[in-house]
Amino acid sequence: MDEIKKCIDELLAAVRSSEEYLTYKEQEEVLGRDPELMARVDQFRSSNFKLQNEANRDELFSVVEQLARESKELRKIPEVNAYLDAELALCKMMQRICRSLTEGTQMHVPEL
Repeated sequence: MDEIKKCIDELLAAVRSSEEYLTYKEQEEVLGRDPELMARVDQFRSSNFKLQNEANRDELFSVVEQLARESKELRKIPEVNAYLDAELALCKMMQRICRSLTEGTQMHVPEL
């Protein structure tokens, strides 16, 4: 387990020095200068996460519509747009890492 911990620490160091992570942290700092706007973005992100993971089929259409409107409005703000783009790039990198680990261990994971 010590070797795995060492490798995880090295992976974390690599992630923290990646362009995706550094850009994300920079955009997080920029957006954080406006606490009200950051709160709006966090609420949007939370609602989006809940939609993807807990959506009630009966409310799905109206919730998706509302989030699309909110996204359109928030994305008009350059700082928000840059932050959400940076977050997406970081999340995609993390997904690639997880997929590589899963595939590399030949762990059977069913298609979703």
